[in-house]
Amino acid sequence: MTTRRHRRSDRPEAEVDRERAWSHMLENPGGIRRRDRFGLTEYDDKRLGEIAREYDQICRRAQGRIEPQVTETDVLAALLVINTLRDKLLDDELMLITLARTYGVTWTRIADALELKSRQSAERRHLQLSKSTSADGIRPRTQNERVEATRERRRRRAERDWALTNAEAIRTTALALTEIPDLQERANCSREGMLMSAPVGEDGVDQGPVDMAWPSALKECLTEHLRFREDPWAYLNTDRLAPGDEEWQLVQQQGDIVHRMLGLLRYAADPRHLDLSDYPDLRQRVANLQDSAIHNRR
Repeated sequence: MTTRRHRRSDRPEAEVDRERAWSHMLENPGGIRRRDRFGLTEYDDKRLGEIAREYDQICRRAQGRIEPQVTETDVLAALLVINTLRDKLLDDELMLITLARTYGVTWTRIADALELKSRQSAERRHLQLSKSTSADGIRPRTQNERVEATRERRRRRAERDWALTNAEAIRTTALALTEIPDLQERANCSREGMLMSAPVGEDGVDQGPVDMAWPSALKECLTEHLRFREDPWAYLNTDRLAPGDEEWQLVQQQGDIVHRMLGLLRYAADPRHLDLSDYPDLRQRVANLQDSAIHNRR
């Protein structure tokens, strides 16, 4: 039997990137939600419910219990999601232990919930989790780093609220950007695009042109926003809905979409990713949005 070998660059990103894999499993995917190099995009708010149905179906297929139509990418994305879930559960365990202590729960009761033998074991477990290295290789566990992490989450929330308030300006700017006929080609020919397409490895093998992901992701995010505006009630998650929460959840959904859109516009504000010298007005609009968003985070 001959096995086909695919270059990593030729494979779907959902097979090799954790954030893309998570997005691939979403019930209502919209745009992309991943860390960017500026550290401003909300990426750590993952909920089990949003991928549970797709994940369970793939696992049932593996058990031979049902026969849904799943692809190779579905299976590989599920494997990547498992790694994300491991990290998430460790982080959740630390947060829940900390919350229990905030409520005044004794270490003995916490030990029982963790199925540990003694209160000392529970305390050691808490200390071990608080010092553990996170998936991205950093340790935001010292007092100062925890304070800074809290401040950064607050800044991201402030930026998200700002994006929601300025949703129409963000949408119209993104729409004007995607109407540039050769947007994808411009992104591919940017300094960052040329760097990504450069030969790699000792043999200097030319991997060919690489399509930058953000232009298509921006168009997907705009499409998602249009669908939301046409039928917002289709985006309500009944599993997470409490009586009277409908309007609140709709606001959160729109906030998620426009915040992702703002994050994608950040690429257009960087000359390394896009040259807009022949679109001076649009370049200024993008720059003004980014400057205002960054100023609002402080």
